[in-house]
Amino acid sequence: MDCIATAEGHLHHSLKQTARAMKTATITKDATILRHLRGWLAESTPADIEAGRGWYRDAMDYARYLSNEFNVSRKVAAGVISALSPNNKWERNKIDAFTVLQAVRDGLGPEDVKVCTYDANKRKAFAIARGDESILRKSPKTYAFAMNVGENSSEHVTVDKWHMRACLTSSRKRTQVQESPTAMQYRRIEGLTARLAKRKGYKGYELQAIIWVTIKRHWEGA
Repeated sequence: MDCIATAEGHLHHSLKQTARAMKTATITKDATILRHLRGWLAESTPADIEAGRGWYRDAMDYARYLSNEFNVSRKVAAGVISALSPNNKWERNKIDAFTVLQAVRDGLGPEDVKVCTYDANKRKAFAIARGDESILRKSPKTYAFAMNVGENSSEHVTVDKWHMRACLTSSRKRTQVQESPTAMQYRRIEGLTARLAKRKGYKGYELQAIIWVTIKRHWEGA
């Protein structure tokens, strides 16, 4: 890892802290998850809604730019962005995606560039950039993001830690909850979110982004 010195240790600590919440999340009813999501959506302001919908427009535009610049599919460009996203700020994430795709075009390898995420994720991004799209399916979140940004898919939802928080609590203050779903939990939450989005007139990724902006604003006091 190039930019985050203690991220792996922090991740292990976080998983230990959320062990109790994992059991709770497993037995949470669909109705409870939907109630939480509806509650967060009700808290969203017009600015939250515009910011959420605008985020994916920006991401799609950037994936399209990378696709044209480096002669790769939008899905591959989005996959590279997604692989480099953990613990990475969005503006830096975009720079890192450009860096990786440029390196691959120039015949360079992972050891030749620095990015602001885990080394394993950098290597995953290089594999995707070199055309190995199969690696996308190994991570539900990476695959969902690539489908959202690369193919405008409404059925797939990027279930990150903020969406997990929104699904598992209605607290307007920071609360300790499970932040990494199991594969089964991911599919369940993805389906519930997509269903609610359709009812509310949004695409799945739009609803996720709106709720992301809303809960983050509350929890971080923005």
